[in-house]
Amino acid sequence: MNIKESIKALLQTKFGGVQLSDARIEAFAKRFEGKVTSEEDLETRLFALDEALPFADIAKEDDRVRSLEAAAKKKPGEEKKPDTDPAKKPDGDEAPEWAKALIEGNKTLTEKLAALEGNKIVNDRKSAILAKLKDADESYSAKVLRDFGRMSFADDAAFEEYLGEVETDFTTHVQTTAESQLGKDAPFVGMTDAKGHVSDTTVEEIVNNL
Repeated sequence: MNIKESIKALLQTKFGGVQLSDARIEAFAKRFEGKVTSEEDLETRLFALDEALPFADIAKEDDRVRSLEAAAKKKPGEEKKPDTDPAKKPDGDEAPEWAKALIEGNKTLTEKLAALEGNKIVNDRKSAILAKLKDADESYSAKVLRDFGRMSFADDAAFEEYLGEVETDFTTHVQTTAESQLGKDAPFVGMTDAKGHVSDTTVEEIVNNL
C-alpha cells in the first residue's frame, strides 16, 4: 500500500477534500509507515488525528506558509529569488520575524501531532492489556498497568511479545491462586459417635428430612 497516495485519496473522500501541503502529507506518511497495514487502519488513525487537531486548521496553517513563501519570492529589488527555507538566513543577518513565527508554528504543530499519536498508541496498548485481564480483579489489573507505565517498547513486535507474557503470567496467577485454596474448606463433620456408630436420633433426623 502506498501510504502517501492513500492519505491523499482519503483526504478527498473522507475529509471534504481538505488541501494539505505535500510536505504535510509526506510527514504523515512517514509517521504511519510500518504502523498501518490496511486502508481501514489508516482511515481510523486519520479520523483520530482529525478529531484532536482538525485537518481544516492544519490546512489553514499550510496556506499561511505558502502565502509567506510566495511573498518572500516577490520581494522587490532582489537580483535572485530568496531561499524559501525559513530555517536558512542570509550570512550575517538574523532570520526575519515571519520566518521565526513559521518555524515555531510548524514545530508546535509537529509536536502536537507526535503527542497525539503517542497517546493513541499508549491507549490502544492499555486496551489490549485489559482485554487479556478481563477476568482479573482490580488490584491485579492495576499492578500490571503500573508496570506497563514504566516500560518502553522498541516497536509493535516488542509490545506483542510483552502482551503474550501478560497473558501467560495471568494464567499462572489464576492457577496458583486456585491451588492455594485447595484443602482450606471446613472438614466434613461426621454423624457417628465415638465408636463409629450412627445414633438412632441421627437416623431419625435423616429420615424426617427426606
